[in-house]
Amino acid sequence: MWPVKADDKPAMTDASGAAVALPGKIKSRERWVNGLVGAGHLLSHYYIFALPPLFPLLKVEFGVSYVELGLAMTAYNLLGGVLQAPVGFMVDRLGPTRVLLAGLGLTAGSVMLMGFTESYPMLLLLALIAGLGNSVFHPADYAILAGSIGQERLGRAFSLHTFLGYLGSAIAPVCMLALAHWADWRLALSISGAIGLVVLAVMMVRRDVMKGETSKPVAADLGQAGKSGLAVVMSPVILLFLGYFVLFAMGSSGLTSFTVSALINLHGFGLDEANAALTGHLFGMAGGILLAGFIADRFPRHLVTAAGALVLAASMLALAATADMTAWLAVTVMTIAGIGMGGVLPVRDLMIRAVTPAGQTGKVFGFVFVGYAIGSSTAPIFNGWFLDAGDPALVFWAAAGFVMAALVVLTIARRMRPVA
Repeated sequence: MWPVKADDKPAMTDASGAAVALPGKIKSRERWVNGLVGAGHLLSHYYIFALPPLFPLLKVEFGVSYVELGLAMTAYNLLGGVLQAPVGFMVDRLGPTRVLLAGLGLTAGSVMLMGFTESYPMLLLLALIAGLGNSVFHPADYAILAGSIGQERLGRAFSLHTFLGYLGSAIAPVCMLALAHWADWRLALSISGAIGLVVLAVMMVRRDVMKGETSKPVAADLGQAGKSGLAVVMSPVILLFLGYFVLFAMGSSGLTSFTVSALINLHGFGLDEANAALTGHLFGMAGGILLAGFIADRFPRHLVTAAGALVLAASMLALAATADMTAWLAVTVMTIAGIGMGGVLPVRDLMIRAVTPAGQTGKVFGFVFVGYAIGSSTAPIFNGWFLDAGDPALVFWAAAGFVMAALVVLTIARRMRPVA
């Protein structure tokens, strides 16, 4: 219940006479939730890309190889990806807000301390701690949003959450290099980490708005004890969504990693032209995410939206593999493919939410996002082999194939009964 000032309208009451929050209060609270959770998600993606732009400077500073620097990023990403599953159980047991606060504190604090480290082993240790903190965002964020946002606005909330994550990835290299140029790499990391701690402080002050989900409503919602724990994540429908994440990540991540190289080798583009196509693809994904969020809240047949988005993406990728491309056509085609790839993300999240029992959102989203880590780490191997074998068109064909396979799995999952 929100406090009512003297000049506020009288509180509304439900059928039992209990006071309920006014619609204006609800929307104000939801804006705070979207803002706080979105800011944390933006920073989580920003921190993933904070170190790579500084690699040339770190290599000289610590006298290490690029392989050793890459090991720090592998430790960060792999630990953060795999630990999402157990952290999801922690979210549902302890509550998503306190887990989110702890994770953001670990990640931001570790990044800030990287600016003071004097050795590579300490940098590696801090990267591991940051990866541990980064594992909380998906399971905690989705549990908070699912329990705090009205169902009729949840699609837009999920799309904004995803969009801000992609925005964090996009701005990180530019911001880190600008800060390093203005001062040095140490201050760049310290300032970036300190910003996260400021956001953490705001979250702690307004943590009352982030109520999230708890495990208590499960029995009441289902009319029985219902499945919980491992029984939920091992349910056939959740395992299918895990498979979907693996396949989609193999198409999406593999494509973004090798679009530039594939276009240069396949169509003879220059580096700037190929990078323009990749930039268009990334901006297309961001636009597709926002567009699909509004569609999802107005058009409840989420599988139709997902199918349209994925078919659009796959058809554009097939065109990139076969057509005689000019640079501008490549930018257009890759941008449209990005719109399709981004357009599936909000409806995907709503479809997962629809089959998840109340109070189990943290563990389910934490579990299925492990699939993204698996797919993202596997796809570059295949695409690198395609390029080494002299067949860059296979990069686009493989991405299109993985996207369509993901659609098949998504369709099967959508037709299965929710976890009960």
